[in-house]
Formats: sequence, structure tokens, C-alpha cells
Amino acid sequence: MYKDVVNELLEFMEASGKSGQQIAKEVGVSSATVSQFLNLKYGGDNDELARKVTNYLKLAKKRSAVNKHTCFYEGLENTRKVLFACNYAHTRNDITLVFGDAGAGKTTALEHYRKINPGVVMVTANSCTASATAILNMICRQTGKSISGRKDILMDALVNYFKGTNRLIIIDEADHLTLTALQAVRNLNDNAGVGIVLAGNNKIYNQMLTGSRSSELQQLKTRIIVRRRVENNYTIDEFRQVFPNTDDECIGFLMELAQAESLRTAVKILEILYDYGEKITFANLRKVKRQLTEGL
Repeated sequence: MYKDVVNELLEFMEASGKSGQQIAKEVGVSSATVSQFLNLKYGGDNDELARKVTNYLKLAKKRSAVNKHTCFYEGLENTRKVLFACNYAHTRNDITLVFGDAGAGKTTALEHYRKINPGVVMVTANSCTASATAILNMICRQTGKSISGRKDILMDALVNYFKGTNRLIIIDEADHLTLTALQAVRNLNDNAGVGIVLAGNNKIYNQMLTGSRSSELQQLKTRIIVRRRVENNYTIDEFRQVFPNTDDECIGFLMELAQAESLRTAVKILEILYDYGEKITFANLRKVKRQLTEGL
């Protein structure tokens, strides 16, 4: 039995381009185990490993078959705002801020800018990387450097690396950063002359205006001239570009959903309906939305 699974796995690897190391990570076993299994030299329970691989392949093939039925639209107003902030910071080696509603396409636009422009480093902060040391360490890792130590050591290494390069650092979810971390980012801009884009929800901007931290953030706020707010507010022409091959009645429903919740929600509802194999109609969209979000 397991030899058939080996052949199926080899075919999948060839079709998907996935390496044995990547397969091992996704299955949850070592690279050596996958290598031995593929070469019919695994000394463990081959049938049990074949069962794991079979279950993995079912999910992986289903995931590969998922088609996106939405399009990235560079003319979307929110996208234009994000790209402008990135281009300004990149061109002028300055700090810019992108903030606003969750699910409005900030990260998608930031990733687009990173992909089409060489030399852009993008990191995503979270509650575990809120400190100055953590965010500097994350940026170091993205540059391919493995440096440990205090934040001053990390700062010196990054300044030496970025100085004179005219590159750009994008920090997504920057609302997680502590005051000290934001100050470290500003110092990196000062000392290395590298462009920086801070992106997050409304919290990061509101903290610069009001609250206990507003006076401490004053220096950063006055430094940031370009501040672009994105909102879950769209036009029907934008949605015709984002949701091609979708009739106007459905687009109207998706627009209302995006403006009430988020663009991300509208995209997911449409994709799930496609996954169900049902016809894309107003009634079916409303049914799926109700089934998935009831009780929330």
C-alpha cells in the first residue's frame, strides 16, 4: 500500500514544485523521514506514515485546486493610497504612515509594492514582537543577518547594512509596537537614511493625537508628513474590477457587506460560495453569509 502512496507523493511534488523539506514541514515529520520514505528505506511504520501522507495529500490537492475569483486592482482607492505612501517613503528616504479599517486591503497593497520593487524589506509585528529589540531582530532576519544581542548592537548592524542603500522597510501591524520600538524605528530612519512605512489600524494614529502617549509620540508625529487613511468604503466601479464576472446585484450585496464589515469579508464569502460549487447569486451569497456569521 505505502509504495502507491510514495508514487502519489512523488507525482504531487513534481506537479507542485514542493521540495521534500517543505513536505516534511507540512506533514510534521523530519526531512530525513520523508527522504527515507520516498527512497523506500524508512525503518519505521511505513503504513502509519503512508496514512499521514495520504491525509496530507488530500488537503494539499484541495488547497491547490482553490481558484481565486477576485482580482488585485491597483486602481482601488485604498491601494492607491498605500502605494503612494510606499513610493514617497522609498523615494525620499522618509517615514510614512498608513492606517485605518481592518480588512481594507492594506497588507495586500503593501505586499504588491514589495513584490514589484527590489530592495524592499517587509516585516509584520505582533504581540510577541512589540519591543524595540524584537522588531529590530525581525528586520535583521529579513535581511539574512543572524545577529543576537542588545538593541544597540542590532541598531548598529542595521545602520551599517542600510546606510546609503536607498531601500525601504515596511512594518505591517505597527500598532503593536511599543513607544520604545517606535522610537527605535525613527532612530533607524535618522541614522541609516532608510525609508520606513508604518502600517496598522487606527490605534497607531489615535495614540499620536490623544492619550497618555501623545506627547511622547509628538516627535514621531511631526516627522511623518504623509499619513494615509484607508477605509472600507468603495465604489461600484472599483468592485467591478475586484469582482469580475459578477453581476451587479451580487456586486451590490458584496459592496454593502464590505462597507459594513470589510473587503476581506466580502472576498471570503464569495470564494466560499465558489468552493461550495453553487451558483453565484444574490440569494446564495446572502445564505452563505448568514450561515457563516450567524451568532457573531
